[in-house]
Amino acid sequence: MTLKITKENLIQLLADQDNKVIALSGKWGTGKSHLWREVKADSTDDAVKGALYVSLFGLSHMNQIKLKLVQSALPSAEKNNAMWEKLRIGAEAARKMLNSLHKGFSALDELALLAVPTLLKDRVIVLDDIERKHEKLSIEEVLGFIDEFTQQYGARFVLILNSDQLDNRKVWDVLREKVVDQELRLSTSTEEAFAIACGLTPPEYGDRIRDAIQRCDITNIRIIRKVIKAVNRVLGNQADLSDVLLTRVVPSTVLLSAIHYKGIEDGPDFDFVLAQGTPNDWSKYLNQHEDKDVDKESQRKSKWKLLLNDLDIHSCDEYEVLVIEFLQSGMFDPTKVKAIIGRYATEEEAMTVRDNLKKFFQRLIWNHRLTEAELLEEAKSIIPRINFIDAYSLTALCESVEELPGGDVVAKTMLERWIAEFRKKKHEDFDDDDMFGRKLHPAIKAEFQLVKNHAQATETLLDACVFIAKNSGWNTRQELAMKAATVADFQSTIRDIDIDDLRIFMRRMLEMTMQPGGYRQHFGQATDRFVEACKNLAQDPNTGRLGKLIKTLFADSKQSHLLDGPVASAVV
Repeated sequence: MTLKITKENLIQLLADQDNKVIALSGKWGTGKSHLWREVKADSTDDAVKGALYVSLFGLSHMNQIKLKLVQSALPSAEKNNAMWEKLRIGAEAARKMLNSLHKGFSALDELALLAVPTLLKDRVIVLDDIERKHEKLSIEEVLGFIDEFTQQYGARFVLILNSDQLDNRKVWDVLREKVVDQELRLSTSTEEAFAIACGLTPPEYGDRIRDAIQRCDITNIRIIRKVIKAVNRVLGNQADLSDVLLTRVVPSTVLLSAIHYKGIEDGPDFDFVLAQGTPNDWSKYLNQHEDKDVDKESQRKSKWKLLLNDLDIHSCDEYEVLVIEFLQSGMFDPTKVKAIIGRYATEEEAMTVRDNLKKFFQRLIWNHRLTEAELLEEAKSIIPRINFIDAYSLTALCESVEELPGGDVVAKTMLERWIAEFRKKKHEDFDDDDMFGRKLHPAIKAEFQLVKNHAQATETLLDACVFIAKNSGWNTRQELAMKAATVADFQSTIRDIDIDDLRIFMRRMLEMTMQPGGYRQHFGQATDRFVEACKNLAQDPNTGRLGKLIKTLFADSKQSHLLDGPVASAVV
């Protein structure tokens, strides 16, 4: 039952005097104690308004419970002269009687315990945190106490238990079977839990936090308060954050805080969140779906993926790393957040366009009340800033718009505008390999190919060799440059390049020369031409110390024999 319904039912149960023991159970932190305080404050029943409360957390002996109840009862007893006088006379008589038997009964605690029956007679007593009692305090003692004071002194009890934290379910089973007359199970909604948390810890960005809390399905009020405090701490000093920026930072802050404070049942860990959008993330996701038999771990990660998609968290950067560092260390540098937010602000226009595009697709799919004409007008509004959309999203957008009546003209305008903006930028190279197999419009493919052709045409032998050395790999550009290089190209490169580049170039080429067969399928006759170029330079008396250097390098690599024999043409 929700908080509201549970409250109504608890009031009804308390009004029935036959209900001697009422249990209020539910998950930890969902507002059971808060609910009781509301019921007590709003009640017109004197017994309920004057109810005594004690938490059993850590208590190891029944006398500790009784003494706490005495401490709770004394303020009300002092206001009631008749009760106080009755209590004083009863306790004094009992003390005198026990004193005559043993002098030790004059201690203050014993005197307080003597007052327990009088203080608790006909009272409503609330026992909270029963599942958190000390192991030395047996459930049988608690049951005996409840039975004694309900049967002999007319007391009534409200038991508050955290049902998800009962280490020994038998404790609750025994209570339910032997003493509980009525049980209410509280199931607080996220909306109710958030409202209570906000009343205790006002948030900076309430609507945004509430939305993320609901998507994470957090009902623990204590944890929601901690999440609010984390968001307030991280973003509280940032003034006038736009909706787009809040959409970027609030959901991940809420999620990471909820993970840290263990507010999501079987939720993701930090590593899973930080991996979003990375090749590692997608390779695992794709491999998972190749298996016919999906194991439990894969199912869990699929559930986590759905949660992150629902929160619109598709990638992470240094902002999420900073939030995690804050949560783990408790230390926070607001200047770092300011710098990140400042960078986001410069990218805000692009973020806004991507957000609008996402909303357009959502309305296109789900909002059946929108007419096709209205959707087309919305699509037109994206055109002025179409350059902020990536090529794959543009392809999907054009395909969707083309299906609308009159959309082919709009899609063509989008494509032409995007290509015009693309051509204005300087592109040294372009890698359009998409690991997700997304579709790319033919006109965009053609533009990318032009860039790649130009890049390949301007790739020098040195560029290719340095790239291979630094990256331990190569792509089409490097293959073409190496295959096309002549002996003359190798000679001029060795003679003219800077000394630091020469060291990189010679080392990498000598390594390839030692295993020519492994490179021949990629680079053709490049290693043979390199050897011929080095032979020409080594045997040319005009090269001076360069020739000696080449001979030394070949000797060190145990390849001196390759420099023997007659020189070949420098153009092959």
